[in-house]
Amino acid sequence: MDTAEIDRTEEPSLRSGISALTSRVTAVDVGFFRMLAAWSMPKPVTLLLILLVRIGDGWMWGAIALYLWWALPFAELEMTVLHCILSIGISLCFYLPIKFIMKRPRPYDSGLDVTPLVPPLDKYSFPSGHTMNNLAVALTLALHLPRLIVPAILLPVVMGMLRILFGVHYLSDIVGGTVLGTVAFFISKAIFPAIDL
Repeated sequence: MDTAEIDRTEEPSLRSGISALTSRVTAVDVGFFRMLAAWSMPKPVTLLLILLVRIGDGWMWGAIALYLWWALPFAELEMTVLHCILSIGISLCFYLPIKFIMKRPRPYDSGLDVTPLVPPLDKYSFPSGHTMNNLAVALTLALHLPRLIVPAILLPVVMGMLRILFGVHYLSDIVGGTVLGTVAFFISKAIFPAIDL
């Protein structure tokens, strides 16, 4: 059997493997989405969680920047802010192409009976930009302020999970955003080699 014949036989197998994996991920996503959608919460709790999710649109970074300005000497503040800007820049370099290559419809555009409770910032679902960008910046911030490591990991992921509950993402969007945000952080850390955890 020559190389061309091997390539022809492997190509359908690869395609069918990718298709099977995609189907499995979609089944898990839809099942998890429906499980969360079945939860019934009191209206005040829902409103409080919506507020938390909306803070993740970027508003929390203004408050954190004010805290850093108050808490850090200028030279350290400058390095921290520049490092965070680098992290979000790297994250966006991943985010934009992946978002528009994948073009995954959001749950409410995929035939699921759901009304989004928070406004999405763009049309497509994968990856979760909120999770990805917030995690990249939060991990970078925790590199400079190690006592923040636990909230730096938990807050972006919890806010991402709430975006599933509120109808704008799937579980794999949050997982993808978590992985890509972490990769963006490690790339930015490699560019600042003098800083060690």
